[in-house]
Amino acid sequence: MAGRPPKQGTKNRIINSARELFAEQGYVKTTVADISRHAGLSEAALYEYFQGKEDLLLTIPRLWVSELLAGLEEQMFGIKGAVNKLRKYLWWYLRRVEMAPLDAKIVYLFLKTNAKFMESEVYADVRSFYSQLLVILEEGKANGEIKPDLNSRLARDIFVGAMDHLITRWLLKERSYSLFENLEEVFDLLVNALGWQEKAKPAPERISTGQSTERESPQAEPVVETEMEPNSVEA
Repeated sequence: MAGRPPKQGTKNRIINSARELFAEQGYVKTTVADISRHAGLSEAALYEYFQGKEDLLLTIPRLWVSELLAGLEEQMFGIKGAVNKLRKYLWWYLRRVEMAPLDAKIVYLFLKTNAKFMESEVYADVRSFYSQLLVILEEGKANGEIKPDLNSRLARDIFVGAMDHLITRWLLKERSYSLFENLEEVFDLLVNALGWQEKAKPAPERISTGQSTERESPQAEPVVETEMEPNSVEA
């Protein structure tokens, strides 16, 4: 039992070293020797915990995505309406990306281009994270916020593609601007593309009782004079 904390501490040190080096100099240029040296270990000691740098590449984002999955349900709690949930999903996720740029860089610039990504355990977690969008879209179709004939899977792909583009461009631009720049406009475009059907507001109530209208203010009278209907009441 006494040996577990130091082992976990060493493992975390290796992960943090790999995260920093991958983000700073790129996955391809980083070697196991670089990581072990940065972590203050021998290469042999590193291999006791990981099979190599590709193993680390798949491990680092899984920890981050696991945290996202754990927090998503809580973020959705109490929010009513599919469009409101989509907004929360987008803003919260981009905020988490902004707070963890090293993890985001590894995921978007290195992991997703790795041939083994779709075979990895982290890919299953990513799919689970994105599947929440399907749940939200189906809810929107059921309650009339989104057109009922929408293909939810294609809509999900469009939404995810937009997020990926925003984040990848932000990372490639060295995070030189806010991720939330023009985000409201982007969100409106996405929602309109999904066929968001804003429920019509009720028309203002009109007095039509057949009683005398002497109490009405002058502003209530018609501006254009027209010929009286047979059943109209003269003012």
